[in-house]
Parts: sequence; C-alpha cells; structure tokens
Amino acid sequence: MKFTKYLVFICLFSSFAISQTLEDYIEIALGNNPDLKALKLQIDAYERKIKQASTPSDPILMFGIANLPPSLSFTQDVMTMKEIGITQMLLYPEKDSLMEKMAEKDYEIAKEVYEAKRLEVIANVKMAYFEIYYMTRAIEITRRSIDLLRDFVKIASTKFATGQGIQQDVLKAQVELSKMIDELIRMETERKMMIARFNALLYRKPNDSVYVPDEIKFVQIEKKYDELEKLAFENNPMIIAMEKMVEKDKVMNILAKKELIPDFEIRFSYGQRSAIEQTGMKAHDMLNFSIGVNLPIFFWRKQNLKIQETAINISQSEARLSAVKNEISKMIQETLNKIEQNVRLIDLYKNGLIPQATQNLNIGLVGYQVGKIDFMTLVDNFMSLYKYQIQYEKALADYHSSLAELEMLTAVKTF
Repeated sequence: MKFTKYLVFICLFSSFAISQTLEDYIEIALGNNPDLKALKLQIDAYERKIKQASTPSDPILMFGIANLPPSLSFTQDVMTMKEIGITQMLLYPEKDSLMEKMAEKDYEIAKEVYEAKRLEVIANVKMAYFEIYYMTRAIEITRRSIDLLRDFVKIASTKFATGQGIQQDVLKAQVELSKMIDELIRMETERKMMIARFNALLYRKPNDSVYVPDEIKFVQIEKKYDELEKLAFENNPMIIAMEKMVEKDKVMNILAKKELIPDFEIRFSYGQRSAIEQTGMKAHDMLNFSIGVNLPIFFWRKQNLKIQETAINISQSEARLSAVKNEISKMIQETLNKIEQNVRLIDLYKNGLIPQATQNLNIGLVGYQVGKIDFMTLVDNFMSLYKYQIQYEKALADYHSSLAELEMLTAVKTF
C-alpha cells in the first residue's frame, strides 16, 4: 500500500515537473535574477532619498564661554558668561522643493531601468525557449527521417539481393543514413548547450530539464510600424527614463539659478553671567539673536557657470533621448522585416513546399519500387522534404523570437 502511494506521488510529481509552461519559466527567471533584485533594492534606496532631500540640515548646538579674563574667573568681569546656543541654516524655500523633485526623478528613473531589465529578461527567456523548441522539433524530425531512411536501405538491399537494384544504391542510402545520424548527434549536443544557457537565465542547474510543447501556436500580429513606434515611444522604459532625465536636468537648471539667491543662517544663544555688578546685584543673563546670509559675490565663477553647466546637461540629455528613440525606431523596423520574412517562409513551407515534397516522396517511393525512377531521385526527394520540415520549424521559432524582441521594444505583450 505504501509503495502504491509512493508511486502515485512520483507520477504526480513527474506530471507537474513536465507541465511547466513558458510563463512558468519567465516567472522563475524574474524571481531568481540577481540584477533585478539589485535594481529593486536601488529603487527602495532612491525612494528613501526623497524625504531626505527636502529635509533641512541638522541644527548646530553650541556651548561656549564669552569674555573670560586671563585669570579664568567667572566673577571678575561682568561681561563674562557661559553661553549655550543653537544655529540653523535655512535654504531659500523653493530650493528644498526643487531638491525633492530631483530625488523623485532619480526614483522614477530607477523604476524605469528596472522595468527595462525585466523586459530584457523576459525577451531573453522567450528567445532561448524558442531555440530549444526548434532544436527539439528538429531532433524529432531527424529521428523520424532516420527511421524512414533505414526503410530505404532495406528496400535498396532487397532489390540488390534479388538482382533488381545495384550496390551503389545501397551504399548511397547507407552514406545518407550515416550523415543523418551524425547530424542527429550534433543536434542533441547543441540542444544540451541550449538548455544549459536557458537554465543559466533562470539561475537553475545547467542540466535541469526543460519542457517544450509539441507545437507552438502561431500568433499573428496586426499592428503596423507607425502604431508600434507610437507604442514604443509611449511605453518603452528606456525612453521614459531618458525623458525623466531631461526633466531632472531642467530642475537642476532651475535650482542652479536659485543659487544666486542667498540662504539664511539663524543663531540664538543664552548667556549666563555670574559676576556681581557695582550695585551689588548679580549681573543679568543675556539673550543673543542674529541672522546671517551668504553672499554669492563670486557668481561669475561659480553660480553662473553652474547655470551654464546644467543647461548643457539638458541639451545632452535631449540628444541622448533623440538617439534612443532613433535606435528603437530602427530596431522596430528591422524586427518587422524579420517577422514579415518568417511569415512568408512559414506559409511557403506549410502550404507549399512541404505538401509538395511529401507528395513527391510518396510518388517517388512507389515509382522506385516498380522501377520507374532511380534511387538517387528518391533520396533527393526524401532529403528535400527533410530540409523543408527543418526550415519550417526554424522559421516558426524565429518568428516568435522576433515577437519577443518586439515586446521588449514596445513594452506591450503580444503573446
């Protein structure tokens, strides 16, 4: 009874293990990626800087002695006093809010950088996944083709044994069979390498198993270039991050201009006197209050240059934003070109070349058995079908990889 329960558990676990979908793998990658974790922590750190930026500087508590004579007596001179005071620097009111805005922009930029990395991880996982799908399907096709080619070897050997064929046909079939077995070995090795790279993206062990479906659903994309570019300009996190950088530089420029306005330093102190006045009464304690301002008298060497520097930074950020937009526009067009090419290839192989090659092979097989065509023609028909089947799966995988690229560029999910 215990053995049966254990067996059921193993079966259920195995079923769960092989039922992972692409979305499951994406979640694993997002959950394990250390770069994303670091960027998330960076966001949290920047969030905590916002209130810091607008908080006034700490007041300074002061202890001192004023007008102490060389005799070190606190009662000899009525002006001698023990003093305690506090000093506070106060910025011009708008400066605090501007510094808070700059901190907020840093926080917003950090969030967009995180989102850009998240989209990159998703795209990389998808593209690696479709590579494995293609190679898995290619291996399956190759194995079936090897079985079929072995049948050809048997037919050629039988015809040669009965005097109806030639030995060259047998040798040709065996050579093609050996070449295909060699190709299968190469594919299986490459698939293991693909799985290792895929698991590296998920931060799992290199030899952890990866499940891919028997067939992936073809997802048709209807959006055109202009619409996709508009989506990218609105949603791409790198573009948004650069826009936030421009906004931050503009705030810095405003703050630089405000530096021409003096800041204030307020000081208040209490002085306790111990001396006795001539009237015989204890000297009164003293209160002191003062306000100081900094004077930007070197504005032509400091504040004015800072204003010019921040204005240059704005132009620099705007140029970078324009460059990022141009690069993304180019990448969208290139990706659409690849998508269009693969759509045409998928249709060509699925509805044209593969059905035709299948029909040619079936007719050729019958023709060879009755002696109407030679063996070389039969093998050529067979190899054509094999090549078209492999190329179809490659085009299908490349098509979905291009969709993953498009998702990363537009930040809009397509499948």
